[in-house]
Amino acid sequence: MNAQTDTMRIWNAVAQTDPSHTKKVNQRGGFTAISAHYQIMQATKQFGPVGIGWGYTNGEPMFADGLVIVPVTLWHGDRSNTFGPLYGSAELRDSKGRLDSDAPKKASTDGLTKGLSQLGFNADVFLGKFDDNKYVAAMEAQFAEKVDTISDDQRNVLITLAEQSGADMRGFCKFFRIDALPALAATEFERAKVMLEKKLAAKTAEAA
Repeated sequence: MNAQTDTMRIWNAVAQTDPSHTKKVNQRGGFTAISAHYQIMQATKQFGPVGIGWGYTNGEPMFADGLVIVPVTLWHGDRSNTFGPLYGSAELRDSKGRLDSDAPKKASTDGLTKGLSQLGFNADVFLGKFDDNKYVAAMEAQFAEKVDTISDDQRNVLITLAEQSGADMRGFCKFFRIDALPALAATEFERAKVMLEKKLAAKTAEAA
């Protein structure tokens, strides 16, 4: 591994974002917000539990122009390996002018997000890639939960039943929202088998 690649090790490992942990915000010109707990989970995967492999400290909050500002200093690997502070901010009042008791927490979270972004966490969001629908679709496919599909033996059972019952396999696949039988989820095997067995029984009864 060359030096250039090694310096990007953390960045490359954490740069891509699961779209299911983001949401579009239409305020301030529009932006993509990232779930704070998702970020903490990703940092924990990379470094270990908070307080052991990584962590952060909040400085004394400051107040200016209707905002609470919290300086956040991060560390990872070793507590002496710190960087920051990064300044997170939040409005002290909500849209109806009421004091927001969660404002300091929101400011701290904002600072944490900024700090983690310095390490490359969710870099694709901050680089504007989530403005591209094709990129988001690619990330959705990449992070989609992998589904166990039926085995070859199970597939052969269903094929035999389908042939014996004269089932319309195109309609069968459409019912289960799959392109072809091998894509059938393993959890759907019993239901599919029962459906075809009932169709076979009905066909047999008609022929009797």
